Amino acid sequence: MLNMANDDRKRFITETFNTVANGYDNPSLRYFSLTAAKLPQYFYFQGHEHVLDAATGTGSAALTLAAALPQGKVTAVDMSEGMLTQAKNKAYQKGIQNIQFSLMDVENLAFAENTFDHINCSFGMFFLEDMEGLLAHFVEKLKPGGKFVSCCFTLDSFQPNANLFYERIERFGVEIPQDMGFKRLSDEVKSTALYEAANLQNIKTHQIDVSFSHENAEEWWDVVWFAGFRGFVEQLDESSLAQFKQEHLNEISELSTESGIPFKVEVIFTIGEKLE
Repeated sequence: MLNMANDDRKRFITETFNTVANGYDNPSLRYFSLTAAKLPQYFYFQGHEHVLDAATGTGSAALTLAAALPQGKVTAVDMSEGMLTQAKNKAYQKGIQNIQFSLMDVENLAFAENTFDHINCSFGMFFLEDMEGLLAHFVEKLKPGGKFVSCCFTLDSFQPNANLFYERIERFGVEIPQDMGFKRLSDEVKSTALYEAANLQNIKTHQIDVSFSHENAEEWWDVVWFAGFRGFVEQLDESSLAQFKQEHLNEISELSTESGIPFKVEVIFTIGEKLE
């Protein structure tokens, strides 16, 4: 996505997540559901609120939030139709009815100002270049007194797996952006500065550890194949992909211990309030 124009970037993101949607809830990616389970504690719900879940993906956060709002509701939006289809199916299977799903560009939300009591955006802010503008847009839709909550992976997350992935795929001619968006939200100082620029107040951060072990290297490949890494491997032809996969999984297998292959996932939540 290096030097991509904004429309091209969003098209790339949408195509990638339409592609991975069917596997996004794979158990190897359970860090999404583990993180979502922590969300309600950061909002202090009374139970009747209307919450926007932006970049909802397959709805892990939206479903958790809706379950915590017995008299309230969640509006969940995403740019990927494939992801929304999975989210709708999960809501139906769980019998959760207080969610409305909409296909929508998060940079152009079709809602009036001061619509939502609270807004959540889990692992979505960092995909777009203009995070400052995106956050300002979210804050416009937030009622005074409402909270905005986002979360992001820390720099240590997915390591050393991710660095091994990037180093090897570069040898196959795939360009890796040097300043990937999540790095701008990956610690307390950076995320707090972003919130301050949007005039959010009472800013707090919380870091949680949702690490676990994969049984084998193929489970790490599930993470590659069904998440954001997919956009990089999709650039390889069939022969190169097969070679890359074999070489990469061999080096991942070398990380194995008696309890499996450690998979480090740490997440930072940032919470701010709109006071004026």
